[in-house]
Amino acid sequence: MSEAQLNILNYALLALLYLFFARVLWAVWSEVRGPRLGVQPSPGNARAATHDATLPASRPPAPAKPVKPAKGVRAKRGTPSRLVVLEPKVRKGSAYPIAGELTLGRAPSCSIGLPDDTFASQLHTRLFARDGAVWVEDLGSTNGTHVNGGRLTAPLQLTIGDRVQIGSTIFEAQ
Repeated sequence: MSEAQLNILNYALLALLYLFFARVLWAVWSEVRGPRLGVQPSPGNARAATHDATLPASRPPAPAKPVKPAKGVRAKRGTPSRLVVLEPKVRKGSAYPIAGELTLGRAPSCSIGLPDDTFASQLHTRLFARDGAVWVEDLGSTNGTHVNGGRLTAPLQLTIGDRVQIGSTIFEAQ
């Protein structure tokens, strides 16, 4: 190989190395920063759920896509009153009442703490009651919140039997 080709390869490797470090720093910064505040999301309002305040207010909110239940899971109708841990096995059976607003994540300030779950973000998910229903919303977590096997992209109304996965922890709404 000529010296010019080796120099090009050296610069390409250096550029890839800088891109890798930039991506690592971005992931760390987004985890430390937590969710963006300032926009109060409402159920079914996809614009507020993605915290995009640049869209005109006159545009009607996009409806949230319903998430199909996973195979073998029979969802019942009704408003859940508690979350029960299904996995991991060491916490299986733990129940948490749903009252008002709950935050789930690894942060000590969360209503339901998941300090041992390395796949959960500091402030991962929010559950809140509105108009007699319970809603679940992802707070910009790295790995996302999954309801009945589908990734949550907008606030979604929970019903009895829904399974909510946060990191490696799985809850069932009862």
